[in-house]
Amino acid sequence: MSYSSPSKTVGNVFDYVKRVFGDESGVQLTNADIVRWINDAQEEIADASNIVPATATMSVISGTATYSLTSITPKIDRVASLLLDGRRVGNIPIAQAEESISLADPEGLETGVPQFWYEWAGDITFWPKPNKNYTMTIRYFARPTPVTNSTSEVLSVPDDCFTDIVNYVLMRAYEMDENPEMVSLKQQEFNASVAERGQKDRLAQDMTYESNTAYTLS
Repeated sequence: MSYSSPSKTVGNVFDYVKRVFGDESGVQLTNADIVRWINDAQEEIADASNIVPATATMSVISGTATYSLTSITPKIDRVASLLLDGRRVGNIPIAQAEESISLADPEGLETGVPQFWYEWAGDITFWPKPNKNYTMTIRYFARPTPVTNSTSEVLSVPDDCFTDIVNYVLMRAYEMDENPEMVSLKQQEFNASVAERGQKDRLAQDMTYESNTAYTLS
């Protein structure tokens, strides 16, 4: 899928959905309803695939091993890679990290060039402790930023997700309208497209990333 900057707006969704639903005056279908469903759709799409790539940087201080990633915006969903001064550092599961450290450095005193990092509750910890200051670069996939009622606000997801957003919103609108046939149709269209995108994303990850380099923040 393309990761070009999103250009579709909340207003584009308003116009399309209201026209298809037949309520362009907004008597039955309010903007607040549509905004809530847009945000639900963005979250469901993001849960199925990596759609919002982002990069963040952070200073790493000599002798300090643990850093919180919870303040990074947009919020991290999954980390793709982490680099210190341009050198990639791999990650391992916390249980494996604790076992390795308990054997190699039980007192937690070792310093040097970090060999790996592990994550717990939004914090990442390097081992050994950094022996100098570094610039940490985090390449990650972000959670979609919720939209508001502003018609000019750009959606968080790529433009090729626009039809999925519309189908999800229409599904919820028809549900409110008690039209089960159209609910089923739009739900099938949404689910099929999201599943296909998720499958393509998984195949791309298998070809691109090592299996132990991605994690989900709590």
